[in-house]
Amino acid sequence: MKLFNYSFEQSQSFVNEDIVNKLNQKGNWKRYIGLLITSVVLYFFLVAIPMFISRHTVDQAPNYRWLQWPAIFLFLIMYLVYLFFSIKYRNSPMKLKFCTYFYMVILLSMFTVCSGIMMMTRRNMASIVAGVTFGLAIFYLIRTVPRKMKEAVCNRTEFSPMSSILTDRISDGLIFLGGTGITAGLVLFDRSTGSNTRGGIDAVLMPLMPAIFVFATYVFSIDLLRGYYLFKYSEEYREQFGYSSKTWYGEKSKEYRQSLNKETI
Repeated sequence: MKLFNYSFEQSQSFVNEDIVNKLNQKGNWKRYIGLLITSVVLYFFLVAIPMFISRHTVDQAPNYRWLQWPAIFLFLIMYLVYLFFSIKYRNSPMKLKFCTYFYMVILLSMFTVCSGIMMMTRRNMASIVAGVTFGLAIFYLIRTVPRKMKEAVCNRTEFSPMSSILTDRISDGLIFLGGTGITAGLVLFDRSTGSNTRGGIDAVLMPLMPAIFVFATYVFSIDLLRGYYLFKYSEEYREQFGYSSKTWYGEKSKEYRQSLNKETI
């Protein structure tokens, strides 16, 4: 896939000091607890989807089990894999942070799908619009982003995740939807939400939430792509950004020890 096979010169459209600073940010052990809690919350989102689709409550589905062992094993294996790589790269701060980012994107992607399914199965006008915006957001990214990436690489310019999607066309569309009150107006035609405050909030926010989650996942994924090229051409970027081997790789890293051996020869 060409996306992962750009040369060092071409990859400079994606890698900048911003991603270096992000991966160099100091982390702590609390991230393990935070990601574990996020995994647990996401698990309940996942197992609740069938009940949500059938529009049943816990009282109406007494035989429903919250302990779904296949899903539990899935999340447990994912978390153990994350811990394994965290231990493996404990002496390489940038790689350790990249593992955390990678795991976050996986969880965010799963949360996007789960929440999108829940929002789109409410069986009212707002859920229909939510499904449409969800599909349009994915279609728009697939249609637009690869072309913008190719243009950035060919022109040797920096690829900006946000500016690549905020084209005139989509900006005009968002202004139209917000300015004309089309989204808020759904509450007037959708009797299933009720003419109350909650119905108004649902009509305004629910159609937009799936698309927001899709774009958030996209932005984090671009950071992963940047990190991929940063590590693929690690030594070249270390020299370009002016970092020492000790600062770049970590004092206890294999790369730093190899650089010391080269200096003594």
